[in-house]
Amino acid sequence: MEKIATDTYSFADIRKGGFVYVDKTAILKLLADGSIGKQFFIARPRRFGKSLAISTLQCLFEGRHELFKGLAIEPEWNWTETYPVLKLDMGSCQAASVPELWTKINTMLKAESERLGVPLRTDEPASGKFRFLMSDMIAAADRQAKAKDPQAHVDKMVLLVDEYDKPLLGHLGKSDVDEIRDALKEFYSVIKTCEGFQRFAFITGVSKFSKVSIFSDLNNLNEFSMDARVATLFGYTHEEVKANFPESLKALGEKLGIDVDGTFAKLVQWYDGYRFEENAVPVFNPVSVGKCLSTRKFDPYWFETGTPAFLLKLMRENPVTMDDVEIPQTAFSVYEPAKPGLMPILYQTGYLTIKSARDDGGIRLYRLVPPNFEVATAFSQSLSAEFAHLDELEHASLLTQMVEALRHDDVNDMLDALSCFFANIPANITVKREKYYQTLFYAVFVLIGARTRAECWTNRGRIDAVVETPCGIYIFEFKLNGTASAALAQIKENGYHEKYLRSGKKVTLVGAAFDAEMRNLSDRQIESCAETVK
Repeated sequence: MEKIATDTYSFADIRKGGFVYVDKTAILKLLADGSIGKQFFIARPRRFGKSLAISTLQCLFEGRHELFKGLAIEPEWNWTETYPVLKLDMGSCQAASVPELWTKINTMLKAESERLGVPLRTDEPASGKFRFLMSDMIAAADRQAKAKDPQAHVDKMVLLVDEYDKPLLGHLGKSDVDEIRDALKEFYSVIKTCEGFQRFAFITGVSKFSKVSIFSDLNNLNEFSMDARVATLFGYTHEEVKANFPESLKALGEKLGIDVDGTFAKLVQWYDGYRFEENAVPVFNPVSVGKCLSTRKFDPYWFETGTPAFLLKLMRENPVTMDDVEIPQTAFSVYEPAKPGLMPILYQTGYLTIKSARDDGGIRLYRLVPPNFEVATAFSQSLSAEFAHLDELEHASLLTQMVEALRHDDVNDMLDALSCFFANIPANITVKREKYYQTLFYAVFVLIGARTRAECWTNRGRIDAVVETPCGIYIFEFKLNGTASAALAQIKENGYHEKYLRSGKKVTLVGAAFDAEMRNLSDRQIESCAETVK
């Protein structure tokens, strides 16, 4: 049985410990050999292998040849050429204030200087310490090299920055976010001024903020977050999972009582689907796949590592449905920490991914969808509980009631349960924010296993929601301060149901009225499609 590491991000530990290492060194060589540049930035969701890639690059430039035996890069790399490596783990620098941030950055720099055996300039601010540490570590490495060979010369170093944005993410949308941003901008500006010291620089994080923000001084970076050449650097492709985990796949299938093909199909449904360039092959979440194969159990492993609180806050303030979203390419890099764009953040944090792209009048538009079952259901769980302010038991009970109602095609009972979700929404959420209720509606139906589409366009208008179960299709139209009969009439007049008539499933039309004072459903009319189509 393969040894699978799910909580180890040290390349050396994985290689020495005999754990499975999915070889990504061919792609890393493309970045590291200098053929297409020397300074790179790539954004990816958390727990996708960014820290492991940083660790691999560190070992590569330090010339630790023994760790790369049998890997793709081994015969292609010059192992006699080594460089001192400065690795900054900004994940250790989360802070509640700017002074605390500087304190943690100084602590991190001190730890790196001690690892490198280079004294830190204590009389300098953090940005000065950073600048001098780069030049001093080169000088120290040059002295050491000359002690072994008088003809040797070291004049470059390697800079690796992991989780560059971690100190900022907890402050998004808060009053102090600009102060944290400006402090990080001051610190990171040293990377550009010391470009001449660097043989190679690699920066990773979750989010990409615009050129007028943290990256305003780093216009020399090659931004590869959506580049097809590195689209599969983070995450596992289908072929990589099959090639590296054959025994674990077989053991999982035996526990489930299904064959290997069926087991793999279930892995795809649960954990696959991430696409970081529109034409790239999809990749699995590596943490979820590793843990599923290790425990032989399907659970939302990646999601359970924590949904950022700021994300749920943004969703409350800007409710959206996540079934099918389209945004322009510029949206991925023009937003600012003080006013973060929700859709780009949902994409960059891994809750949405690229389904396809199209050009419209010279504008590149990207269609975004939840990547897989794990994300769609687990995020819907968080959203529905957060939006409806229900405790865990109430939440589970109402979901069970809705599942049973749909199983028996009892739309009235299902709407009664849905009304209980709406009834718990806090009074300070105004009914004018219709998207709030639509988001809750979408999240609840995803949780009960229904295929749900909100604001579904037809050639004659827009349906409020379409819910599909194994046995039926339900067309919903809601009227705020209107009547259920008017909602039902709109469905019929616009023929919203017509494109579903050949589905082979029973089609049910649901008109519902939403009362602003009651803050809930006040009336409903339900008809089978057979009753409305002659």
